[in-house]
Amino acid sequence: MNVEVAAGAGARTTRTPSAVSGRSTFPHQYSRRALLGSALAASASLAFPTAALHAAASQSQSEVTPGLWRTWLLTSGDEVRPAKPAAPTPEELSELVELQGQRTASTLATIAPWDDPTAVLPWTNLTLDLIRVHTPNPVRAARALALLHVALYDTLVATADARSTYPHPAPMSDNAVVPLGSSVSGMSSFPSDHAAVAAAASTVLTYLFPKESAATFAALADQAATSQLLAARAFRSDIEAGQAIGRAVGERAVARGKVDRASTSWDGSGRLTDPGSWQPTPPGYFQQPAEPLAGTWRTWILSSGDQYRPPAPPAFRSPSWEAELAGVQEAVARRTPEQEAAVRFWAGGPGTVTPAGLWIEIARNLIVRDGLDPAHAARVLALTSVAMADAFICCWDAKYTYWTERPITADPELDVLIPTPPFPSYTSGHSTISTAAATVLGYLFPADEADLAARADEAKSSRLWAGIHFPIDNEMGALGGGMIGRLVVVRAREDGAN
Repeated sequence: MNVEVAAGAGARTTRTPSAVSGRSTFPHQYSRRALLGSALAASASLAFPTAALHAAASQSQSEVTPGLWRTWLLTSGDEVRPAKPAAPTPEELSELVELQGQRTASTLATIAPWDDPTAVLPWTNLTLDLIRVHTPNPVRAARALALLHVALYDTLVATADARSTYPHPAPMSDNAVVPLGSSVSGMSSFPSDHAAVAAAASTVLTYLFPKESAATFAALADQAATSQLLAARAFRSDIEAGQAIGRAVGERAVARGKVDRASTSWDGSGRLTDPGSWQPTPPGYFQQPAEPLAGTWRTWILSSGDQYRPPAPPAFRSPSWEAELAGVQEAVARRTPEQEAAVRFWAGGPGTVTPAGLWIEIARNLIVRDGLDPAHAARVLALTSVAMADAFICCWDAKYTYWTERPITADPELDVLIPTPPFPSYTSGHSTISTAAATVLGYLFPADEADLAARADEAKSSRLWAGIHFPIDNEMGALGGGMIGRLVVVRAREDGAN
């Protein structure tokens, strides 16, 4: 299904009142009109925080120099630095004043969806909606989120480098200009963060979702950039410079994606057929398991997918194996309504944002709550996404090294609450990526560390309560995820943002 999309939904309240919980949903049938009218409008609800959050963002931006932060795709923030800009011309100023005099309710409606002080969250929300529509498997969804968010982070490091290198007056420095929305008075507008982020995001999303119209992504990027003119927050030259930076970084993300080995096809080799090995599971009985080669994909922080490969699980029909099966049977038999609710919340099946998307939603809620500026918001999303992408690669390396069967194969009468995914059991992807994400977010939001760890533990346990994983799958997955998360934290401590 070729679906034209716009920026995705904002947060909504979930069953847990904590600020770190949250989900966003949209109908499964999309049209461009519906998404421009509702999804972008919902995203705009995130874009007008309280005055206190504006003050926090302004203060944070004035205290940091993101242009010197360590990058992922660029060698440094100055790699794509533009030429020194000329002073704003009288024609540029006149353009803004003229547009200002033509403001209507329609103009405000055009500005509002993109007037997000983080610049990045509308594109994060759009990507989550694309994941819902196109239903990539969990590993590919995490890969997409990492490529997008790393590109947005590097883009904002590059714009910050240019801004600090070339002090440049913003439109609001002229008394004739009355900016709208979440602009920060007195800050340079060269180059435009919103235009840069839009160009990078549209470039990456066009690559990641080829079934979508490239023209749609280009149109959305143009809308985001134009909104800055209509709001009198940037001169046209600011926007053009931002777009050039964003495209350059986006192209680097696409180039990395094309060589990360995710396009390699499986030839069926390596599959184990011994007793206790993976077999297709109900209800779909898919004969080909999902992504047998994902453990060989290029990593971001690990040296390779097997860096933290766990030891083999208990031998089939050994006493330890029998104890594992008994652990699943007991957990299922004693499943409580609260545990059932947790299973359904964390399920992350096709048509949802997937497990990685759930943690990006949690990260998004924390970003909005704390009013982070664009660079810090992008850093949170990039670090969290990279941790989960590598965690999935590590987990998939284990899955297709050991090819262990699922509990439903060992006990066909097991009361499984949700469909068993079509890939081997050991180790648990949810446990691995949730622990990795919670570890990184706990470092970035230390006041929420305990709450985040509890959420990760719930995600891990939900797979046992569902009856789709053995206890050891979850425990070893969490162990690996914790190690990966701590590696990302080490990187974060050295990236210059502290």
